[in-house]
Amino acid sequence: MELSKTIDTRRRGEPDIALYVTVFALAGFGLAMSYSASAVYALKVFGDSFYFLKRQVLWFIIGFAALIFFQNYDYRNFLKLTRFMLLIVFIMLILVLIPGIGSAAKGSSRWIEFGFLRIQPSEFAKLVCVIYIVKIYSMEETANHVLQLLIPMIVIGLIFILIMIQPDFGTAMDLLILSVLLIFVSGFPFTYIALLFFLSIPMFYLLIYQVPYRWNRIISYINPWHDRYGIGYHVIQSFTAFKKGGLLGVGLGFGTQKISRLPEPHTDFIFAVIAEEVGLVGTVCLLMLFCFFFWRGINIALSAPDSFGRLLAVGMTLLIVVQAFINIGVVTGSLPTTGIPLPFISYGGSSLLTSMIASGILLNISRYREVALRGLNFDEVWINE
Repeated sequence: MELSKTIDTRRRGEPDIALYVTVFALAGFGLAMSYSASAVYALKVFGDSFYFLKRQVLWFIIGFAALIFFQNYDYRNFLKLTRFMLLIVFIMLILVLIPGIGSAAKGSSRWIEFGFLRIQPSEFAKLVCVIYIVKIYSMEETANHVLQLLIPMIVIGLIFILIMIQPDFGTAMDLLILSVLLIFVSGFPFTYIALLFFLSIPMFYLLIYQVPYRWNRIISYINPWHDRYGIGYHVIQSFTAFKKGGLLGVGLGFGTQKISRLPEPHTDFIFAVIAEEVGLVGTVCLLMLFCFFFWRGINIALSAPDSFGRLLAVGMTLLIVVQAFINIGVVTGSLPTTGIPLPFISYGGSSLLTSMIASGILLNISRYREVALRGLNFDEVWINE
């Protein structure tokens, strides 16, 4: 009876305040930069400089509500919901390809519209895939059965193909990198991972070399000045933004590269706008926020009370950080150009909502640190709750 009382009072602590502050610092800065990067374009096209900001604020409110919900939603419930969530993801990824349901832009069908809101199913697919991988690879009964462990790779492969059909190469590669990292962290034999890598080389050959515009992006990555007014134009304009920004930047809202020079200045290339307007100091501060997010996420994972919680915390952390550094790598010319938003910062409701949900799950896991630190039986805590 005494044990039950002890567990009841300590089964849930306060969420990680440092992570809370980091999330809202990132999201708040994202709202400011989203407006700065989009105001001129919004005024020109829609006659309202606040057009994108108003929609992003609405998504922030929805995201905040989702964060609060998942912060208080016991993460182990995902063990029972994984198959249902996978089914929903497959349905949405198929629906987005159907003309009349999927909303197309610039040759890609990536969105489903609900009134004045539209969602991007591939963003939520990444979140669900992380939960699915974590569930399978954290189960002790499947740890020594290679065939059972290979099944998730087939499922992820099918989702990868559906995303590629849209086409959305950036999100598909993000999903692939995220999945491989999670599988590696879970302790899956490296030999099998290496074997799968070599077996996938022909697939990457077909996906990149045989598709001209993707191969051209590789060429522009190697030498953007080879065709400075063609395939290398976007990267060079990004470099120019960094040069203009210097140490302290030209001032928030005073950047010029976002005006008809940078592609997607309020989405994929928003980091270049940040570099121009708040300079090296601003970009370093933003990088430090993402690094701090990573540190807090790993810290939460290390103090999680069970294997599912540990791997899930790592997964949610990597979901944010890997995407962030891919985006930054593209904008700085460190990686080939691909369309992928900067978490919390870029304009886009689905990306912001996914980031807030992932943060909410992390915060929920952080609330059970007392269980692990005091050596209590988590299953008993779960039952008594």
